[in-house]
Amino acid sequence: MHDIVIKELSAGEVNYEEAPIVTAEVDGIEYRVDTGHGSAVAISQRHQGTWDWAPVTEGRWDGSRLRAKCLSHVVNTALAEALSATMGECEERGAM
Repeated sequence: MHDIVIKELSAGEVNYEEAPIVTAEVDGIEYRVDTGHGSAVAISQRHQGTWDWAPVTEGRWDGSRLRAKCLSHVVNTALAEALSATMGECEERGAM
């Protein structure tokens, strides 16, 4: 089994002007997932009603499972389901 590298992100590593891959809301906090390098994704959060995103962590998406250790199981599951749904929609449209 391969070691999974999870690292902290800095605000300069994510371009918040670009559209995210997916967004999800859990318990009043909005999360967004942006592309990273390879299978890496950048995960950021903000409280509802605010404008500024704060980088949280970098995770790994393998096409079916999201691995991001610093996120709660509920958040990790919500983001993984959103990523799976987006992938399915892209495949239906032939975008992938």
